[in-house]
Amino acid sequence: MKNIDLTEVLAAARGEVPADIVLKGGCIFNSFTGEWEIGDVAIVGETIAGIGSYSGKKEIDVTGKYVTPGLMDSHLHIESTMVAPRELAKILLLNGVTTIFADPHEIANVLGTAGIELMLTETEAIPLDVFFMLPSCVPATEMETSGTVLTAAKLEPLVSHPRVLGLGEMMNYPGTINAAAAVLDKLALAGCSLCDGHAPGVSGKALNAYLAAGISSDHEATTADEAMEKLRRGAYLMLREASGAHNLLALLPAVTPLNCRRCCLATDDRHLDEL
Repeated sequence: MKNIDLTEVLAAARGEVPADIVLKGGCIFNSFTGEWEIGDVAIVGETIAGIGSYSGKKEIDVTGKYVTPGLMDSHLHIESTMVAPRELAKILLLNGVTTIFADPHEIANVLGTAGIELMLTETEAIPLDVFFMLPSCVPATEMETSGTVLTAAKLEPLVSHPRVLGLGEMMNYPGTINAAAAVLDKLALAGCSLCDGHAPGVSGKALNAYLAAGISSDHEATTADEAMEKLRRGAYLMLREASGAHNLLALLPAVTPLNCRRCCLATDDRHLDEL
């Protein structure tokens, strides 16, 4: 909770003082129970203090409108959109996306850590919440000649940034499965408890080894059977609907009421004309 006295939040929640902002009379989606409720949303600072009947210092009439949590895109590359983060925010916010988890490996392929730092700077103080996963495979293969090689040592200084959550998609799945030293060094980075996956078609014992290395998700499944195997082995399933890879409909049969909490949506590479 940022710069907010808890006593202020609780006083507003009790209805004894006006909240900072109140959304009045909306149809509110309750993501805990799947119900719709008519009521007010009381906000203090960045905290929802309560839902019910409230007054606020600023009141916004949302009668007849639907109030829902913001959508989060679990994995995307900002560079693929061909627009700067601030312009991307203008498009995404209008479509209900309030948070993105970005892997800047495309700019890092060209500029190295300077490219990652640029992305961190460009996403400060914009109305879209932008978190980053550090590129784990720059270059993607040893055959690439982009000019930049990011080792664990070069990534280490960025780990402590408050908007860096872990390692981006581990495209080097053969190196991960076979315990390549450079891969293990990156997986061992202090503070990188999360590592996104990239394991197209990996199955059986190879998948067991890949996930045992600490990989937490995968967005490369293209069939429901592949998706189910990855879910069964503990990976979060990212249902990808990109510009160049349309997997959502094929993967939906794998999503059930019991495992949906382990599933999320991702766009990966989304071009500007399809945002």
